[in-house]
Amino acid sequence: MNKLKIIFFGSPYYSVPLLEKTIELGHEVSLVVSQGTTKTRRGKIIKTSVHQYCEDKNINCLLPTQFTDSINKEIMSLKYDLGIIYAYGKLVPKDIIEHSNFGIMNLHCSLLPSYRGAAPIQHALINGEDYTGYTYFRINELLDEGDIILQEKYKILQSDNCLSIQDSLTALAVSNLSVAISRIVDGKFLDGNHSEKVSYANKIQKKDSIFDWDRDVVSICNRIRALSTWPIARANLLGEDIKIIEANYVQQDHDITFGMVKAFSKDELLVTAKGGYISINKLQLEGKKIITNRDLFNSNSEFKDKLLNNLAQN
Repeated sequence: MNKLKIIFFGSPYYSVPLLEKTIELGHEVSLVVSQGTTKTRRGKIIKTSVHQYCEDKNINCLLPTQFTDSINKEIMSLKYDLGIIYAYGKLVPKDIIEHSNFGIMNLHCSLLPSYRGAAPIQHALINGEDYTGYTYFRINELLDEGDIILQEKYKILQSDNCLSIQDSLTALAVSNLSVAISRIVDGKFLDGNHSEKVSYANKIQKKDSIFDWDRDVVSICNRIRALSTWPIARANLLGEDIKIIEANYVQQDHDITFGMVKAFSKDELLVTAKGGYISINKLQLEGKKIITNRDLFNSNSEFKDKLLNNLAQN
């Protein structure tokens, strides 16, 4: 393949391997575009992982808060063959798309046209899908509706959460980047992104994290897996608001009120729900750090006493 001049758009840590692979393949990355810096409450400046990588490697990186006319002109002043996007976080203007010789290719973590939108992995987990995958496609001005270049299916494991799936899909997609670039340059596309099987994966909100114990144990665990990085699934347990980072489920009929303690020891914390029990492995109390069930059992907290008292009553 001939050497291409490429503009790369990306922001989080999982965008970096795709940028690295682009460079490894021998293409010239003329410019990287990433989200701008943010500040913590204490005033610490936070850079995106892509921004930090570019600084470390001395790669030209643009950080627009929005695509103004001047920003668009600056980008289009470069002669680039192809754009590559992975989790940039903003829609790219039509002028920038059309300025590229071969268009702009996006990597999306679903099997399009299923789960178009901001949170495809989270929604696939919440909905209990057995499979997901990734799609390389040539973007247009609409949301995730361009021509499909390449897709690969991925079997969701019971041990998977949103982060592990993100990492797995990234690794698979990176290994096929060269194929995807060749196909978009040659104009070879697949059918399917305009079929009736369209579904959407809207951005996750904080309110999506809240669940009740009267839900089915499988759906509760799916939500916990989906939201394990943010905003983290949460529920009220014995009057305490807790976040649950990691949990498994046991399917078993019972007649105990939902949201009660079935077992609590250094080895397990079982809470009743519809169709069985939720086995909590990692949790976080309000204003506290993330701990394991074993940490909680070995602590002197009031919540530990609440759990033991409730267990004694059941």
